[in-house]
Amino acid sequence: MNKKLVILIFTLAVRAWGQTENDSAIIIAPTPVFPIGKAAALTLQDHQAQAPVTHLALSLSDLIQTAFKNNSQLQSAKSAYESARSEAGSLSAAELPKISLSGNYFYQTYVPVFSVVPNAPKAVFGEHNNWSAWADLNWNLWDFRSQHNVADSATASSKSKEQQYLAAQRQLRLAVRLNYFQVKIGLEQIHLLGDSLKVAQAQHTDITHQARFGTASRIDLLSSHQEVLNFQRQFIQAQATLAQALRDLFDLAGEKDPADLTAPLDFHMEGGLPEGVSGPTVWLSTDLVKDSRDTLEKEAQVPPDDGVPQLKTYAYLADSARFAANAVRSELLPKVTLSAQAGYENPDGPVLDTVQQNIISISASVPLFDWGAILKDSDSKREQSEAYLADLGQAKSDLWRDWNKAGDSLRSMEYQQALNQTAVSETQELASLTYGAYRAGTLRFLEVQTANFQALNAKIQAASNEVGILMQLSILSSLSGKE
Repeated sequence: MNKKLVILIFTLAVRAWGQTENDSAIIIAPTPVFPIGKAAALTLQDHQAQAPVTHLALSLSDLIQTAFKNNSQLQSAKSAYESARSEAGSLSAAELPKISLSGNYFYQTYVPVFSVVPNAPKAVFGEHNNWSAWADLNWNLWDFRSQHNVADSATASSKSKEQQYLAAQRQLRLAVRLNYFQVKIGLEQIHLLGDSLKVAQAQHTDITHQARFGTASRIDLLSSHQEVLNFQRQFIQAQATLAQALRDLFDLAGEKDPADLTAPLDFHMEGGLPEGVSGPTVWLSTDLVKDSRDTLEKEAQVPPDDGVPQLKTYAYLADSARFAANAVRSELLPKVTLSAQAGYENPDGPVLDTVQQNIISISASVPLFDWGAILKDSDSKREQSEAYLADLGQAKSDLWRDWNKAGDSLRSMEYQQALNQTAVSETQELASLTYGAYRAGTLRFLEVQTANFQALNAKIQAASNEVGILMQLSILSSLSGKE
């Protein structure tokens, strides 16, 4: 009988010691997980334990500048603009007089001879060696501004290419910003999932101790372990998603991957990874949200105007088509051309001497009948000008629509941000109280899981909303009337 009493007292003491140990594990720091079954032990191994891990600081402004230098589409738009500008310069020069030099030399084996009268000495008509050298001038004296309109059309076209290049810059800047902020969301999700995983591991450790001494059921033990596995899966998936976003970002910037991006992690997690999670292939850091927001808010103040590149592109295209129509129609009118030559010829026909010759001529031409080809061509280009003006009106409407939509989203997100902060605080407190109630035996562990999920979801929602504000500001900046 005394022996049984001793055993009972010892058992109660061990159970009380285990409960005290669990309390300290939850309050002070998470303890290692005691997984259930062999499969749960097959977590990722730290394949970089022996190798130093790269620390990569991502600067948004540096990435944008790099993209401007390396992006192939932007370089293509720039080359197209420079080509159009050179063509416009060439056509403008066509209005000016053209001066050229020409020369000719030929050798003939037979030189004609003839007699003026029968039996008279024969005269040589020419030489074996023949040459000439001329300076030529050609100038369209009057063409009813046909060539001038052609040059104006090319100039307007080059300006439209310039606006397309500027619009491409805006689009590239926006794309880099949106991808960069997507990376920030990925980093924040990994950080929050890591914190939730550590909490789940600590709770599973606590329940494992309780199950050993009969104060927690097998159902609770399995449920807590499933929660650990679920967070581990989400953590690994979040790393893969972040790796993809990083590859998209560096591809957009025209850079090779600067490090092994297979398993990236937020540098804030350094020294505090959850149990069973492999070490990163690269530690990442990004710009502060406040710095990015201050810059974007300054750029997003001015609403769209007619100076936005997307709109000026259509305006210049309409001008180009209109000038081209005027140039074609001018072909129906007379054209007057001046030509002049000055040079030397050797020989001068039968005179075997070198002579200096000057020639000047004026010619005029006008088409009489062309089956309406010129008028139809002119009408086609004029209708194209009207089409570009219609496109301009639609582009302006679309621009204001997108500006207003981005503004609406921004105002909604700014209002939600205060609500999100409240939700984060309350769900965190709710999760703590729920677990306390579970340990007291008044709630099931399923309710603990629900509370933990709500706390994580509130944090992710708050972080995503904060970065979403930066994305909407980026859109407003790309639509703004002031660069």
